[in-house]
Amino acid sequence: MSSIRKRKALVALLEDPDERIYLVVSQVIRFEGIEILDLLLQVTENPSLSDLHRERAKEITDLIRLDAAQKELSSWKESPEKDLLQGIISLSKIHDPALDEAYVLQNMESLRKDVWLELNDHQTAFEQVKVLNHVFFKVHGFHCAEGYEWNLDGLNIAKVLEYKHGNPLTVGLIYSIIANWLELPIHGIDLPKIFILARMDEFHSSVFTSHENPYGVLFYINPSVSGLVFDEAQIHDFLKKIDVTPERKYFEPASNTELIQRYIHSYEEYCKLSGDVNTLKTFESIKEWF
Repeated sequence: MSSIRKRKALVALLEDPDERIYLVVSQVIRFEGIEILDLLLQVTENPSLSDLHRERAKEITDLIRLDAAQKELSSWKESPEKDLLQGIISLSKIHDPALDEAYVLQNMESLRKDVWLELNDHQTAFEQVKVLNHVFFKVHGFHCAEGYEWNLDGLNIAKVLEYKHGNPLTVGLIYSIIANWLELPIHGIDLPKIFILARMDEFHSSVFTSHENPYGVLFYINPSVSGLVFDEAQIHDFLKKIDVTPERKYFEPASNTELIQRYIHSYEEYCKLSGDVNTLKTFESIKEWF
């Protein structure tokens, strides 16, 4: 039997009311992986089929996509590049298995191009960030969710790009990725409670000022306040306010792995507050091996 005929036969068996048959068939279908998704989608989108048939096809479709996303994260963890955007996309697929990766890349490229058109080599680092802030927050209208908006879509990069609204972590990392694509050294910092960015001092220009940053940072950026620029003294003030002992990691960029770990933790927190138990279990299992 050809692979196509075999897959069609397996999908047809999902309608069998015998639960024992379903358990066996579902495992075989899941093993087929993403190659069988088109056939499953044909079932889920066919109103003439029974509810049982369509519900089972939908359930297995989500499981196959989840398997694929977890496989992507495992490969990401082992990769030397650890591409931040790809890591965020893979995490978003856990919550949104139907996420359109091409849509994300298209919107990111459009945003990059709009910023690029406004930049030039004669601008200072501060002027470049001013341009980035204008295009990102004013022209495109990105803004961060308030603390009480516990919505999983706020961490889904596709939804954030669509609605220009999301968790400060997601918005801030989109900002950082666009900046890096344009060779602007702006990176995320794993600061407690809030997410901020660091504009690095790649030319050591701070040595000509009255105070040189010991962490190689020119200034800091708060994506929650439309890209507000500030200095390290305000980080010290914030840490004192929340009664946290200052550590070096709160003043310098985090690794991409650390940022993805923070993303996983944020998904866990959102799941707890929204009551999404099933998704919470998934992210807890991911955290155990990531």
